[in-house]
Amino acid sequence: MTQEQKDQYMPSAELKKFLVQLKGHKFKLDCGHHVTFGHHMANDITIRHLTGQIVCSQCGYEGN
Repeated sequence: MTQEQKDQYMPSAELKKFLVQLKGHKFKLDCGHHVTFGHHMANDITIRHLTGQIVCSQCGYEGN
């Protein structure tokens, strides 16, 4: 990867700022499970870019 290509990427802090905006929002995931962002009992999520699916980490690990 060239330096020019590397410079196109924002630091993870920018993504974290975006995710903070989701705090308290509740979603039903493509796998049928639920997530509430920012809640201490929230599920982790897996984003599958090729299929466009967003699933819980358990289903992402299992390949569902």
